Amino acid sequence: MKVSIGLSLIVMMLSFSVRAQQGFPYCESFQEGTERDETILGGNAIIQDGVLRLTNAVMDQKGYVYIDIPFSSSFGVKASFEYFSYGGTGADGMTVFLFDGGNPSFSPGAFGGSLGYAMNADSPGLTQAYLGVGFDSFGNFGNNSENKTGGFSSGINQLHPNAIVVRGPGNGYNGYHFITGVKVNEGGAYGLPEDQQFSISSGGPGTRRVEVPEETGYRKVIFKLRPKNGGTGCFLDVEMIFTTENGNPRQITLIDNVDYPYPSPKTLKIGFAGSTGGETNIHEIRNLLVEVADQDNLKKPTTSNIENVGVCMGQENFLEIPEVNYTLPNIDSRVSCLQFFESMDEIMEIETDPCLSGRCHTDDAVLITQEGTFKYSGSGTQFSFVPDPDFTGNRIQVFYTVTDNYGKTSNGSTLLLDVMDKPEPISIMVNQLPLLSKDACPEEEIILSIFSLGENEHYEWFKDGLKIEAESSSSLLVQESGVFHARAISSDGCPLITENITINYPAYPDLEVLSPIYGCQPNLFPDIRGFIADYDTLQFDYQLKNDSGEKFINEDMLTLTEEGVYDLSVKPKSLECWSSPTSIRVILPEEALEASFDYVLNSTGKKEESADGILAIDPIRFMDLSAGNPQRWFWDFGDGNTSEQRSPVHVYGDKGEFLVSLRVENGPDCAACFEFPIIIRRTYRVMFPTGFTPSRSEDKFFMPKMKGIESMELKIFNTWGEFLIEITDLNSPGWDGAINGTPLPPGTYVYRGDFKTNKGELVSRSGKFLLIR
Repeated sequence: MKVSIGLSLIVMMLSFSVRAQQGFPYCESFQEGTERDETILGGNAIIQDGVLRLTNAVMDQKGYVYIDIPFSSSFGVKASFEYFSYGGTGADGMTVFLFDGGNPSFSPGAFGGSLGYAMNADSPGLTQAYLGVGFDSFGNFGNNSENKTGGFSSGINQLHPNAIVVRGPGNGYNGYHFITGVKVNEGGAYGLPEDQQFSISSGGPGTRRVEVPEETGYRKVIFKLRPKNGGTGCFLDVEMIFTTENGNPRQITLIDNVDYPYPSPKTLKIGFAGSTGGETNIHEIRNLLVEVADQDNLKKPTTSNIENVGVCMGQENFLEIPEVNYTLPNIDSRVSCLQFFESMDEIMEIETDPCLSGRCHTDDAVLITQEGTFKYSGSGTQFSFVPDPDFTGNRIQVFYTVTDNYGKTSNGSTLLLDVMDKPEPISIMVNQLPLLSKDACPEEEIILSIFSLGENEHYEWFKDGLKIEAESSSSLLVQESGVFHARAISSDGCPLITENITINYPAYPDLEVLSPIYGCQPNLFPDIRGFIADYDTLQFDYQLKNDSGEKFINEDMLTLTEEGVYDLSVKPKSLECWSSPTSIRVILPEEALEASFDYVLNSTGKKEESADGILAIDPIRFMDLSAGNPQRWFWDFGDGNTSEQRSPVHVYGDKGEFLVSLRVENGPDCAACFEFPIIIRRTYRVMFPTGFTPSRSEDKFFMPKMKGIESMELKIFNTWGEFLIEITDLNSPGWDGAINGTPLPPGTYVYRGDFKTNKGELVSRSGKFLLIR
């Protein structure tokens, strides 16, 4: 007989991974050696010796920690923790702070006197800060130094040591205003009665941590942020338990019902920071408990008994407490934890301890009984049950509770499970074949169908863990990649789930081929594989097909001998369907590939202009003379410069001997090289004419031809050595054969030229020339 199902069946996953607790209460002792996943440390903070140490007694330390869990602000926040400040010279202090729980990133504030909360001149404050309470030994958190706004009413930058200071919301370089404060070790307007005074630090250099409440130096903080009824903002209370004489711990209220007028974010996160500067202290905390402040207005969730829940032997049964069986009465509440117990007495034992009643870690999320194992999924009210193989009964009874995100836990209710025989399993056939995976061709349709020897009903299909809506038959048409599984209900009401089936539509690579492809030798067919971009035969197959329809796959391409046009296709190795072809052309040269070149001066087309040879400033054109139809050229001019032009122009710029090389290619494995030396003897040129004729327009002036000259002093004399004229302008046309407009007679004259080259060389030339009339 089929058993009615009182619980919803969960089919979104095949196994559960328990998530960490989210919401109140949050308990972190820091005494277990390693922090919980949600406890994020930064800076110099470290967990050691049973505490979280924010700073050592070393100058310029900064450490912080925050709990990466959002707490609802609807009913306020209450936090308590022990803190230890000792072992140094008294600075700077530490803060406990709240910030917007919706903030996706965390960045602490400035350190030093800003205590990791407020800003200073160089660093912004805590991101999306809501409230900061500073325990300030040195005295800078309560003044307006370092660009802080407001402080105790006194002189600018005056220190206020041993103070507990509250600062308001802020972000970046804005906000963090002084709200209120109390000087705990002095009297006066901001101080305490003499019999209530104490210091922030419990001791100086060489002192130890005080952990016992009855010993002098013990400190514990309790602060509450209570929402206003119908008003904006909260009321703030800060209390302290401290011991100033052995055996007499006291609890006093330091900040009482202070109006905090800032609207709170929907959720808040809590953190701590500590810092030192030129003075030092060890700053530590432990036994953190975060709870709801307004406990009086919270109500416990309610649950009801559940019966006739069918589960099956031999499998993990995935279930969920239906919403009709529990009620969450508090605003903005959600299920934070689902726990199972063998008896009601166990439930009553943990109700008095908030760190137990609201706790839902991995160890608490599993209940192992002689009948089987219950495991909470960590999400909502989802859980699973695996019957023990040796269980011979047909009914299991346990008790369950539901805890909301405020830490309120319901009274226990009964859960009865009816155990049925192991059903016939179900599996998925892929195109009628028992496969766990299949690679499919583009646009290929895959049919997944459920196979079972038993009778089943109520089919559901899932892709990548998500239910496929409107698919309720025993088969599924697939046309895209994904991981698929299915569920069904057996005729006895047992939930059945298949294994995962992977369908993959592999991506085809883009075929990029340099075409046409040129061979190296007239009768040597090129290796086509070297011309295919990202050629990869580990993942893909490649196919060439000629005009006759012959096919050449992968290494078979090496057997090709004839030039022509081929169709190239590719496919993933797991498939038999090829891509659309890409046409390529193969050309064999009439002669072998052979590199060669020559060169000329780019300006004249000659190899030299004078007996000086090529100058360093002469542009040289290198002319490719290679045979065999090269397609790529790689020049190395021997001076560190290169080119890929066919016939490039190059200027050396200095003298020397340079070995020029040319490498030509017409394929990846088809190359030839040629080398030739170029000698540059000079960086300049000066050439004087042997005569000139002023009456002829083409030969009117006496002037040397120059290259690479920076400055010049040219002097002309007659044959008796008399000085006639000096020319220094490089742009001058030259001497016209006259002095002060009077033509000189034809004959022989003498020149002397002193030159400075562009390279700084000094050059002199002298000689005779004819003036012809």
